[in-house]
Amino acid sequence: MNLDNLLFASVDLPMFDKQEATTEIFKIANKSFWDTYRLTTMVSLMTKTGDQHASNYLPGDFKWAEYAPAILVDWFESVGFPWLGMKTRVMALITEPNFANAEHIDCKLHEINTRQHKFRIVLQGSTDKLYFKTKQGNIHAPNIETPFLMDGGWAHGMNNNSLEKKVTLALGAPWNGLADYGNEVNLLMNRNDYQMPEDLKSYL
Repeated sequence: MNLDNLLFASVDLPMFDKQEATTEIFKIANKSFWDTYRLTTMVSLMTKTGDQHASNYLPGDFKWAEYAPAILVDWFESVGFPWLGMKTRVMALITEPNFANAEHIDCKLHEINTRQHKFRIVLQGSTDKLYFKTKQGNIHAPNIETPFLMDGGWAHGMNNNSLEKKVTLALGAPWNGLADYGNEVNLLMNRNDYQMPEDLKSYL
């Protein structure tokens, strides 16, 4: 199934214990840094150099941080990466209660309208805090429990208007999606149903 028109889709994969994973992420919160582009706290779990700011396109292999929780390492090695078809950077995003991430685009300007799929798992919180910017206004994602794919080339934001921290696992470039997906992917939001905002540079 070709989904180049994907804006948001659920991914039905066998899951780990999200509550346990969240607890493990909070234990390593001292390894975090503040991301000024997205306005959120991040913990690097898999990178190429151990430096959270290093390019994803450096030579060499992606490697787990020594503090990466075993529950996540085991799942990605046995389920996540085989499904994605490759390894890529893995980040944990922690957003404080009643705090909004910056509206942004997760690719370069010339990459917009190309396949820029991102893989996400919300460990704590709800997926419907995510919204996409459109000419019709902000369009919120549905609330689902499974991992999901989203178009990182579409301007989006997230408002954690809840009383608990939101924790999300985020994977993306150099992985940018698959040419075809199986029936475990369910398209929930179609790019063709919406119009992008005009001033895309303002989200970079």
